[in-house]
Amino acid sequence: MKRLLFFVGVYDTLDLFIYELKRELETMQYETMVFDVRDMQQSLKNLAQFVARPVEAAVTFNNLGFNMELHPGVNLWEELNIPCINILMDHPFCYHNALAAAPRNAVVLCTDRNHMAYVSRFYPKIPVSGFLPHGGIEACGVRKPVRERKIDVLYAGGLSRSFAENVIPDLSGYQGFDVKKVCEEAYRMLTEHPERTTEDVLEEVLLAEGVCFCGQELAEIIADLHVVDLYVVSYFREQAVKAVAESGIEITLYGAGWEDCAWIGLPNVRYGGRVAAEEIVEQMKDAKIVLNTMTWFKDGTHDRIFNGMLQGAVVVSDSSVYMKEEFCGKPDADGTDRRELLLFELQEISSLPDQIKALLEDETLAQEIADRGYEKAKAGHTWHNRAAELKQDILDQTELMDVLHRSGIGEYRV
Repeated sequence: MKRLLFFVGVYDTLDLFIYELKRELETMQYETMVFDVRDMQQSLKNLAQFVARPVEAAVTFNNLGFNMELHPGVNLWEELNIPCINILMDHPFCYHNALAAAPRNAVVLCTDRNHMAYVSRFYPKIPVSGFLPHGGIEACGVRKPVRERKIDVLYAGGLSRSFAENVIPDLSGYQGFDVKKVCEEAYRMLTEHPERTTEDVLEEVLLAEGVCFCGQELAEIIADLHVVDLYVVSYFREQAVKAVAESGIEITLYGAGWEDCAWIGLPNVRYGGRVAAEEIVEQMKDAKIVLNTMTWFKDGTHDRIFNGMLQGAVVVSDSSVYMKEEFCGKPDADGTDRRELLLFELQEISSLPDQIKALLEDETLAQEIADRGYEKAKAGHTWHNRAAELKQDILDQTELMDVLHRSGIGEYRV
C-alpha cells in the first residue's frame, strides 16, 4: 500500500480541504498520516515512525511544511527523498520566498492556469507545476428545494483592504522610480480592465516607467507590489455586494472587514462576521443564491462556486476563462437556457441586482439552474474528482515519481 503524508493546523479552510483530499485518497487504498503543526513535538515523533517505511509523497496547501528543516540549511523533503506536493490556493506571488527556496523534488499545483504559468516562468527550478482546480464539498442531509430556503442571497468572503494596510512591505530600497505612482497606475488599469492579471499590469507599468526587471528581480518586485491585488479584489467585491444590498435584496453576509462599510446597517443586510468554513457550507444548504467573486483568478476557480452548487443553490459568480470553458453561464444565442450557474463580468456589476431579482422571482427557473449546477459539480468538481486527478496525473506517473524520489540528497536516518 502506498503511503501519503498531509499537513494541517493553521487555517480551518485549508484543513477542511486536506481532510477531504485525505479521505478520498484513503478510498483509493493509500495509507495516510496527518502532521499537525499545532503539536510539533508529537507530530515529529509520528513522522519519525511513518518515514521508517517508504512514503510516496507529502501533500500540503499554501506551503505548510514546504520549507521545513530538521537540520539547518537542508530541506526536509530533499533529506527524506520524499516529493512534496504543494497546492496553492492563492497566487504564487503571495509566496515568493517559499517558492524561491522550494525543495528540488517539489510539485506545485495551482487553482488558476495563469498561476501555473507564473510558477513555470519565475521558479524554473521547481521541476513540476500544474493546474488543479478547487474541489467542492457536499454536506450531509437532504437538499431543500429553492422555494423552501430561507436565505435569498448568501455571500461568504472577507474584504482584504484592512489586511492589505498591514502587509505593505518596506519599499524604500527601490530607487530610480516612483513606487507609489506604479501602484496607483496599476490599480487604475486593473479597475478599468478587470479581465487582466495583476502581474501583467505591474510589469507593463514598470516598463512604461522605464524600469526593466527580469527573472528573480521581477518576481521580487511583483511580490512586493502585489498588495495592489488585494485592493482591487476588495474594490470589486464591495461593489458587487453593495449593489445587491442597496437594491433591497435580502443578503446574508459573512467574512471579516465588512463592518466598516457605510451600507452594512441596511435592514436587508444580515452580517454575521467571520465563521468557520464548515458553517458556511451548512449555510449554503439554506441559500437560494450563493454569490461569488473570484480572488482575481482570471483562468481558475473558487471553492464557493462548487460548494454552492453541491448544496443545491443557484451560484452567481464573476467569470474566468476556465469557468466559461467548463460551464454554461449564459443562455444560448437562440434563447435556450442550459445554464448551470449565472456568470457575469465585473464590468456588469450594475446589472447584477436585476439578474438576481429575476432569479428570485422565477423559482422554476432558479430550480432548473440549481439542479443542472448540482449535477455538473457532482460529476466533475468534488474532492473525489481532484483526488482522482492528483492520483492519475502525479502519483500514478511512475517515471515522474521515480525522478522526484531520486532528486533528494541521500539516505535519511531517524
